[in-house]
Amino acid sequence: MFAYNLWQWIAFFIIYCLIGWIGESLYVSWEHRKWVNRGFLHGPFLPIYGFGAVIILISTIPVRNNYFLIFLFGMLGATLLEYFTGWAMEQIFHVKYWDYTYDFCNLHGYICLGCSLTWGVCALLLTGLVHTPIEKLVLSLPAVPLMVIDIIFAVYFIWDMITSAQEAFDLKKIILENEEVQRLQKRLDVIHAFAEDDKTKFQDYLKEKGLEFNKSKEELTEEFQNRLQAARDRVDHRSQKMRKHATRILSRNPGSVSFKHKAEFESIKERINELRKTK
Repeated sequence: MFAYNLWQWIAFFIIYCLIGWIGESLYVSWEHRKWVNRGFLHGPFLPIYGFGAVIILISTIPVRNNYFLIFLFGMLGATLLEYFTGWAMEQIFHVKYWDYTYDFCNLHGYICLGCSLTWGVCALLLTGLVHTPIEKLVLSLPAVPLMVIDIIFAVYFIWDMITSAQEAFDLKKIILENEEVQRLQKRLDVIHAFAEDDKTKFQDYLKEKGLEFNKSKEELTEEFQNRLQAARDRVDHRSQKMRKHATRILSRNPGSVSFKHKAEFESIKERINELRKTK
């Protein structure tokens, strides 16, 4: 065991991505009472399970005869992977595609005690039970067919990662553009709220916001109305394809949240759900 070449490692990654997708899709579908193609990607693969399985196998090589250390090392390795992946995705896309914020003993919502313990149990099951038949299957495959399978998967995987990342970026753009509209509308409302004779208070407000306070209320009103209309035009003219992208990635991740843009993100999810009901 563990004397694998690169192509065999890739095959294990593929298989555990598929197994993870099957398990999580069934669980989330049961939870939401409808079929959910779970995950960041379009295809039937969840990379975090593939990477998690590979990390567990590698990290437990030195301790493969000690069940406690298999549990401990597997739990730590997979938990670190889950934390880093969740953190990186939120920084890039401004969305948490899984969230443990309300689970017991969580860290920044990326990991929690329950899931970490589950990773440890999975490490025991993986090394002691699950991996044995999978190992026999992969090792029984001739080198050339195995290489061809891995290359085909790698090409598809890269394509799926690129298209899925584009969907996530499109969702991020829609969130930011809608927030820009809301921000400009609020500023315009504040400008209208100031009385014409309250110039001192009005100028203090403009100075605080870093705006030019030598302009009149009318000039600023016109400026913000133009900016607001331009922002609304950008949102309205956003391509239908981009909106479909946002819908697709949210449908695969119904439990996703955004704490950076909470109000607008929830508003987008509600609008998408309303559109689905009308179809």
